[in-house]
Amino acid sequence: MKNKNKTIITIATCLLLAGGLGATAYFAGTKNGSSSTEKTEANNKTDDSNKSGNKGNSGSSGNADQEDNTGATVADMALKITDKDKDTSYSGAESKLIKLTDDSGTVKITEEGTYVVTGSSSDGMLIIDVDKEEDVHLILKDATINSSTSAAIYVLSADEVYITLEGDNVLSNGGQYVAIDENDIDAVIFSKDDLTINGSGSLTIDTEANHAIVCKDDMVITGGNFDINAKVDAINTNDSLAITDGTFKISCGDDAIHTDGILQIDGGNFDITAAEGLEGTYITINDGTLVINASDDGINAGQKVPDYTPTVIINGGDITITMGAGDTDGIDANGNIYINGGTTRITGQSTIDYDGVAEKNGGTLIINGEETDTIPNQFLGAPNGQGGPGGNGGRGNMGQIPDGFDGQFPGGFDGQFPSGFDGQMPEGFDGQFPGGKQGDSFDDQQQGNKGRQDRRSASANNSDAESL
Repeated sequence: MKNKNKTIITIATCLLLAGGLGATAYFAGTKNGSSSTEKTEANNKTDDSNKSGNKGNSGSSGNADQEDNTGATVADMALKITDKDKDTSYSGAESKLIKLTDDSGTVKITEEGTYVVTGSSSDGMLIIDVDKEEDVHLILKDATINSSTSAAIYVLSADEVYITLEGDNVLSNGGQYVAIDENDIDAVIFSKDDLTINGSGSLTIDTEANHAIVCKDDMVITGGNFDINAKVDAINTNDSLAITDGTFKISCGDDAIHTDGILQIDGGNFDITAAEGLEGTYITINDGTLVINASDDGINAGQKVPDYTPTVIINGGDITITMGAGDTDGIDANGNIYINGGTTRITGQSTIDYDGVAEKNGGTLIINGEETDTIPNQFLGAPNGQGGPGGNGGRGNMGQIPDGFDGQFPGGFDGQFPSGFDGQMPEGFDGQFPGGKQGDSFDDQQQGNKGRQDRRSASANNSDAESL
């Protein structure tokens, strides 16, 4: 959630400048024929062939001419899933069996191959440490691993690790993380390299400290039944995260699903209770059923990395977002929002907040029970990265919003102010709007926002998250 510290007048004026914002390039390809997602040079140079348009593509904005400052279109943002990401097959005869017991302790995998993990360890750990060009296929088959002081599964080095779920699996942490090397391990599954999870089995993760799953590279989920309870984030990746299928029941203290880069959801069923439901810089929802109950933002596109403009794109799916009271937004974008399909329902005090452009090209949008053909901006967010004066009673720097004000301006008002208006209020204006109360001073309101800003900044720089 952004701090909302601009006046309604200034925000509305600045909104007129928003149209030029676009998304910068990011591409998901294959690495060595198997990796799921990867950046390319499209981030750094213009390719005229990318300017041909993107309407109708997965991850498209519905604006065929939209380009970013590198010359690439938003069609390039779509992540690609490989056949290997979906492949759950393996040969039992060619696999190595790891039978866990309470005496297993730390088990290290140092050679590429397929490993079937079964049994139970009340204080154990799996460490995968193979060559950077090698893959490991890990079959969790009715496995239970608790690590009292670290990760249950730690991917230290690999090209790609594939975890296939069979039967019922339980991973947990005892409530603390004690350093075992130079890496800041802070999750029950902690991977420094590409990670894929698939299969038809279940995975329960429970941790009273930090995160459930952390991937420092690209991550893909193509199947599985997940029941996750985490103190901080449930799933957190550095580069990108693509989810094509699976069921997810998530309860956590911060972000349910977070990536610094691109988040793409192509399917699955999600039941989320968290501070924030989905968070990333570039978020695309193509399909799936999502039920999000959030106390901060339901879906939040923020500037986590500088590579591309914060954007939310909804091409399909069935999305229901219910927001808690206070300084919250159903969908919050520091950049742009495009709704091209699907059904999106948002219930809350502040339903949508964006700083760039918003286009509704299709689909169904229901705000507090009423269908609308346009995307409202609850408090007219500005294109400078700061939201409008939402939350905390909807206060802006100029004073209090009038009692009973519902975020809607008088009928016919189109966001344009009279010709010649320079943003200055009439001489003698005391910050009091009709029907409202005397406004707070700028310093007072900045102080009121400070606590929230400090909390979000602290979260972004928390050493536990290690620039997650």
